[in-house]
Amino acid sequence: MKKLRITVEGTVYDVTVETLDDDAGGPAATAAPAAARAPVAPPPAAPSPAAPAAASAATAQPPATPAGPAGSGDIVSPMAGTVVAVDVKVGDTVTAGQQVVMLEAMKMNTPIQAPQGGTVASVAVQAGTSVAEGQVLLSLS
Repeated sequence: MKKLRITVEGTVYDVTVETLDDDAGGPAATAAPAAARAPVAPPPAAPSPAAPAAASAATAQPPATPAGPAGSGDIVSPMAGTVVAVDVKVGDTVTAGQQVVMLEAMKMNTPIQAPQGGTVASVAVQAGTSVAEGQVLLSLS
C-alpha cells in the first residue's frame, strides 16, 4: 500500500492506495479486445470525420477572409468555442492586452485580449454564443 497526499482546489487529502496483484489476467484480457476492436473501428471512423472536417474547413474559411481585411480593428476568435463572458460594451476604452472576452473551448477558459488600444465600436457576441475560428467577436475604432 502507498500513502499519497493530494491537493484539489486548495483542499489537502491524505489517501491510501492499494496495489492489486492481478497482472496476468489484466493485460491478457485488455489486449484481446483491443486487438479485436482496432481493425473494426478505424475504417468506419475514417470516412465519417472526413466529411465533417471538409464542412468545418469550408465553414472556417469564410470567417477567416473577412477577418484579414478587418484585422486593424476587429478582434476575432482564435478557435471555435463558446463565449463565457463579454467584459466590455460599446463605447468602452480598452488598452492593449486588456481582456475583452472569455472563451471556453474543450472545457478550458481562454481569455481573449485586445491586441491594441481603442474604443469598442461594436460587440458581435454575447455570453452563451457559439463562435467559429476566425469569427469577429468585437470591433475597435
